[in-house]
Amino acid sequence: MAWKYGQKTLRVGKAWVDDEGFKHPPSWVQWTDSNKKKWGVTWEDDPTPLAPFDSFYYSGYDSDGNLVGKTLSTLQSLKVTESKSSSASYLSRSDWYVVRKSETNAAIPSKVTAFRTAVRANYASEKTAINAASDIDELIALYETTAGASSTTKEIDGTDSDVVSASDNKIVINGHGYVDDEIVYYTNGGADDSIGGLVDGKSYYVFEKTTNDFKLSESHSNCGDASAVSLSVADSGTSHSFTSQGIPNLNQTWPNFTMSKYDGS
Repeated sequence: MAWKYGQKTLRVGKAWVDDEGFKHPPSWVQWTDSNKKKWGVTWEDDPTPLAPFDSFYYSGYDSDGNLVGKTLSTLQSLKVTESKSSSASYLSRSDWYVVRKSETNAAIPSKVTAFRTAVRANYASEKTAINAASDIDELIALYETTAGASSTTKEIDGTDSDVVSASDNKIVINGHGYVDDEIVYYTNGGADDSIGGLVDGKSYYVFEKTTNDFKLSESHSNCGDASAVSLSVADSGTSHSFTSQGIPNLNQTWPNFTMSKYDGS
């Protein structure tokens, strides 16, 4: 912030000379607003600082203060490469099974094969989504976790067969608000056991939801193998709960090798 005369910055308590050669006294700052205006003295605020930006997507600001995006096709190519690298990292956990198969013809466990297939399916889904983005905003949105309709923890009686439906493998909670593929965190509320099919302290994906009930899957639909966990009522506990972890972004859809469907539990 500064007092200005044209492009000249005036220093408070210092005399200055205008364009006509007239020297103004050090007390000029005490002039009235009308006198300052008369002699061309104005107050100039500091420019509004530009907001920080993600240098992966943008190269900076133009002269009008607008963000300048990088070439979309280049960004998409980089994101696909990132996804491919993640895929390779997930597959590397079980590559030794493939090597063993090649060298000794020992069978690869079916659950390991299922995990590897899910990794490749998720990569294909990510690649399709990345390349389908029509602009940078859509590409960025793929990597943003969105809050669910309700973040309120929903407690249920895990021993109630009307709430935990073993025949349909669903949880009944009227107006739960969840959407398919939303992540929910499950706890048994300190009970002696968990709802059959679920593990205390693990997260699951909402699957085949309706307004008043939902099923749970150990994998995201991007993995191509989403299916309902087989449920059974718990022997104890009226405070089993589900808490939304939001709608996952593209980095949160990879298969979880610790889930039982992949022989991780």
